[in-house]
Amino acid sequence: MQKMKKSVLSLTVLVLMAAPAYPQEVGEYGFLELPVSSHAAALGGTAISVVEPESSLADQNPALLCPEMAGQLGLSYMNYVSDVNLGYASYTGRFHQLGAWQAGIRFVNYGDFSGYDADGNATGSFSAKDIAMHYGVGYPLSDRWQVGASVRAVYTKYEVNTAFALGVDVGINYYNEGSGRSFSAVLSNLGGQLKSLEDRKVNLPTQLSFGITKEVEHLPFCFTLTATDLFDWDKDYVDASGQVCEWSNAEQLLNHLLWGVEWIASDQFYLAAAYSLRRQREFSGDGGFLRGVSLGAGFNVKRLSVQASYASYNAAEGSLLIGLGYKF
Repeated sequence: MQKMKKSVLSLTVLVLMAAPAYPQEVGEYGFLELPVSSHAAALGGTAISVVEPESSLADQNPALLCPEMAGQLGLSYMNYVSDVNLGYASYTGRFHQLGAWQAGIRFVNYGDFSGYDADGNATGSFSAKDIAMHYGVGYPLSDRWQVGASVRAVYTKYEVNTAFALGVDVGINYYNEGSGRSFSAVLSNLGGQLKSLEDRKVNLPTQLSFGITKEVEHLPFCFTLTATDLFDWDKDYVDASGQVCEWSNAEQLLNHLLWGVEWIASDQFYLAAAYSLRRQREFSGDGGFLRGVSLGAGFNVKRLSVQASYASYNAAEGSLLIGLGYKF
């Protein structure tokens, strides 16, 4: 009975992990919406308009790929919850002098599970994992406008069952270096399944996002506002206690917004924080403010960059995301 309870608990955690940020809509492909950049995670989880030579930021918006990222190796690791771990690796190179390309892989390992048949007899252990590989290119249209696109292959294996999907991200960015203003728009996860899991059709989490970032003149601060999940504007939400809740008219707008701020002490160090009303409500039964807050920091030492962030992506506990970058 003890082993049976452990197996049931493990499988329950697995189901919860499949829907990290917006549990009622992303299904098995929820891991695609988890950030792999510590910088983006510190700014609320989505940061598509931050123009910095950090290759991991381009995972969410391929239009941010630029020649300054060429030769960068990006790595990150997140302990999502319990035995569930997310890893990421990418390499960025130059594309026709003015642009850049990136190849990367992310994976989620859900650990090992104990299997039982309908009669409660042990059938052995099994594993569950999600893997996504992408290749993207960013290229300038002019001095201020840049476009990008990436294709993503997604492979899922739960025990002996497998699924395969293809998705495409397309993005555009406007950056005015003189005013310190950046604007981006991204359509992500356009595509669908080529092979389903046990003949169960699940859609990719297609998203439309807009972002704007503005540097404060003569001050070491930068503000970012990102609007996410714009294809599903007025749905209800389920809080951490399992209650179905409705947004007020004003909250319907606020629940799509991520508010971020950075203190850029120098080219070598930054501190960042953000707030999400939606995350606070969904992941906190008592509406605790800190559930909606994310924090992070990063520093550079010669060719090496180190970043860390802490935020809530589920109702169980917060997650620490560590990122490393090295320029060859």
